[in-house]
Amino acid sequence: MEHVSLILLVFVLGLRHGLDADHLACIDGLVRYNIRQGRKMAQWVGTLFSFGHGLVVAVVAVILAFFSKDFTFPDYFDTMVTWTSVISLFLIGSLNVYNLLRSRSEQASYEVQGLKGRFIPRFVRETTNPLMIILIGGVFALAADTVSQTSMWALAAGNAGGYFPVILGLTFMAGMMLTDTIDSLVAYRMLIQSGKMSKVVSKIIGWIIVAIAYGVSFYEAFTYFNPWAELDFEVVGVVIFTLLMVCYLGVSFITKKKTQGNVKKVDGGRQV
Repeated sequence: MEHVSLILLVFVLGLRHGLDADHLACIDGLVRYNIRQGRKMAQWVGTLFSFGHGLVVAVVAVILAFFSKDFTFPDYFDTMVTWTSVISLFLIGSLNVYNLLRSRSEQASYEVQGLKGRFIPRFVRETTNPLMIILIGGVFALAADTVSQTSMWALAAGNAGGYFPVILGLTFMAGMMLTDTIDSLVAYRMLIQSGKMSKVVSKIIGWIIVAIAYGVSFYEAFTYFNPWAELDFEVVGVVIFTLLMVCYLGVSFITKKKTQGNVKKVDGGRQV
């Protein structure tokens, strides 16, 4: 029963990790570029990205688990990673608020901005090559905050022995792939809308990422000084994933309605 609970926890952690603000920003950018290039795989960018990301995370987790008896992080590591995450998320939120307000005043198109993606050359970020997208996801997994989050359950799995660390690594990967796949499908359906609808939806995505970035940043900072306020990760993960599913279903409904409306207009024009 203990193993089942840990598997469920790791799966939910994977779901939540897929909603990392930098993940959403990178996936949004790759979806946009592939749509402009007319690539049908644009809607599956999140799947490819999270596959590469999850593969690296799973490998790191397995290595940590098997060597956990002889390996410990220094005491200051968690503090360093926590505040790196807090500052990074705050910067992501602030950067997107600035761009959202600027695009409104200048009537410019808005694109979600991340931090990790800035360290990747532009010619790599603007790619239609599936293998390159997988590689980008793998590079994102090398960040300190990702390794820290992975180490929490990887070290716990090390005490179980056997193939359990591998199972947990694949479980985390599956949860993250599910979230990022839905994210890219939502972004794709929103961005293929033409004209004003596309611009409005693009800004909605931006404000959602601002809310996630600021929310997680302030939450991590507050709970660092007040550990009693920490929430159950399983509950938080399920709630966030449910909201993402509602968003996906809502976008699908709006897209279907708009398509039906366009068909009726065309048919009406032909009758005249």
